[in-house]
Amino acid sequence: MPSIRYLTPADYDDMCAIIDKHSSGPGAWCNDRGAPAAANFRKLAKDHVDLCFGEAMCHFWGYFDDGGHLVAWTLFVRWLDSANITIRLLIEDPEANLSRADGAIWSDAAVDLVNWGVGFFWSEGVSCFWSRLYAGRETNHVSAHPNCMLGQFKKETVLTVAKGELSPPEYRRVTWSPVDYGTTICKFSDPLPLKDYLEGSK
Repeated sequence: MPSIRYLTPADYDDMCAIIDKHSSGPGAWCNDRGAPAAANFRKLAKDHVDLCFGEAMCHFWGYFDDGGHLVAWTLFVRWLDSANITIRLLIEDPEANLSRADGAIWSDAAVDLVNWGVGFFWSEGVSCFWSRLYAGRETNHVSAHPNCMLGQFKKETVLTVAKGELSPPEYRRVTWSPVDYGTTICKFSDPLPLKDYLEGSK
């Protein structure tokens, strides 16, 4: 039976095995199979994962198939407050033959994984989810999937970051280093935060 669980450094090799099946940022994080290869992508991605495992604000979750194999994983990064969190990374195994809706970019497993993370943090009171979208590949973001919970949230484009530029300090929890692609920082606000939901159910 498929399962979702918290990932630890013991899962690092399996996470890297999925990275090795991709050759660029857009290929991995946008699931764009036609994206051109980028030099040093795999090393940089693995170093990034290793770095995040050492940060208390970073939370990795993985989706395991019926055979217990890791087939997708995601990274959520907390902010310094309790209302905001970043959906930093999402990647799936392109060789795992995962089921997906007709024409969908992301598999059902990847969408379930993100929904699980959103629901987990929503239950803690998080009301705003942030993410970095690659310019020209906005429809490749998981939020564009019809079954993604983020589609029920209010989406706001907050800032555009040009290729090679660094985002302002207040947005470093979304993207904290220059990248080789133009990106857009987006905020997804919950129209019914947990606090309001609980008050309305009294």
